[in-house]
Amino acid sequence: MSARRHLLVIDPTAFAGGSKVATENILRLLDLENIRITVLSADKHSWSWPHLKRLHLVEPGWLARQEQGVPYFLRHAIIALQLVLLRLLHGRFDVALGASGPGVDLALYLAKPLLGYRIVQLVHGPVAYSRTIGRCLRTAEQVHYLESARDTLLSALSTVSHTRPHLEPPRFQILQNGLPQHAWPSTCQTEHPVVFWAASLLKWKGLDTLLDALNRLHAEKRPQTHICYIRPAATTLPISEAPVDIRNIHWHEAPGDLDRLRASANIFVSTSNKEPFGLSILEAMAAGHCVLIPKDGAFWDRTLQDGIDCVKYRPDDAADLSGKLRVLSDDMNRVRAMGRSARRQAVLYRAETRYASIKSTLENLSTRQALRAPSQVDTEVSP
Repeated sequence: MSARRHLLVIDPTAFAGGSKVATENILRLLDLENIRITVLSADKHSWSWPHLKRLHLVEPGWLARQEQGVPYFLRHAIIALQLVLLRLLHGRFDVALGASGPGVDLALYLAKPLLGYRIVQLVHGPVAYSRTIGRCLRTAEQVHYLESARDTLLSALSTVSHTRPHLEPPRFQILQNGLPQHAWPSTCQTEHPVVFWAASLLKWKGLDTLLDALNRLHAEKRPQTHICYIRPAATTLPISEAPVDIRNIHWHEAPGDLDRLRASANIFVSTSNKEPFGLSILEAMAAGHCVLIPKDGAFWDRTLQDGIDCVKYRPDDAADLSGKLRVLSDDMNRVRAMGRSARRQAVLYRAETRYASIKSTLENLSTRQALRAPSQVDTEVSP
C-alpha cells in the first residue's frame, strides 16, 4: 500500500450542493504527494476533481430517505459496514472527514472504534438537538463549524454534558468558506440588466418567492432571468416546481456552463431565508454582480451593507423584492457600482487563506500528537 496518509470522505447526500463544493475546494488544497483521498459518495458526479478516488455508496432507495428512528440508525449501520469493506479493499484510513454534519455523517462515528481513524467534522448548517449528535461532537477530534451553527452545537453538546458546554479551540474552530483561485468566477457583463439565481429546488431555498416577484413585473419590463437549479434526489423535504413557463425566464438544470451563465448576468438574487453561509452569493460577488439578499440576520446580512455592496429586501416578501428588481433594472450605474464594491469584499474570501487551518490539520494527522486524545476531548468540552 502507498506510504501516503489516507483520507476518507463520506458523502451520503444524493445530490450536489454548496457544502460539497466547499469540501472539494478544501481537498484541492492538500499536498497529494503525502496524502491520498477516497470519497464514498451517494452521487459520484458531485465530485469533479480527477485526483479523488470516487466510490459509490450503496443503500436501498427507501432507506436513503430515513432521517430518524430505527430506520435512520439502520441506514448508517449499513454505510458503516461499507466503510469496513473499504478498509479491507483499499487499506487503512488515517483520518475521516465528515463533509456535512454529524447527523449526516453518523456512519463515520459508528465505524470509528473498529477502524481507528480520527475524525475531522465540518458543520455547514444547524445540527439537531440530539444525544446522538452530542456524542458525535464529543468524539470528533476536530470540528470546523459555520458561526451560524454555534448555538445548535452548544444545545446538542448540552444533552451529554453535566456542566455548561463550551466550543473551546483548537478542537472547535469557526469555518470560514472561500473560493479557490482555480474556480474564481469570470467577470460579469455590465451593459444591460440580467437576473441570476442558483440553488437547489428545496422549498426553503425560496425559488417560489423569486417567481412571485418576477410575475409582479409587467412582461415588457421583466428583466431576462437565468435560473440554474439542482433537483434534489432521495429527500422527504418539500420541493419547488421547475421549470415554469414565464416570459423572459430561462431554466437550466444542473448546467455544465454555470460560470458562463453567471457571467452573462449581473443581478444575483438570493431567496434562501437564514442561509448558513451562501457560497453562491460569494461566487456572484466575485463575478461583480449586484447581489440582492434578504434582511434576515444571516451571515451575508451581517457582513454586507445595504446600498453599498448589496441590496436588501424583507425576507419572503415577493412584493418588496419585485420593487427592488424594478429599480435596479432601470439603473445600471447603481448595478455596476455595487458590483464593484461586492467584488472587493469577495477578494477577502480566498480559499487559500480561509481554509489554511483545515488544510494544516488534514495534512498533519499522521502524527499522534497532532490532535488530543478522546479523554482530553471530553474534559475540554465539559470543563
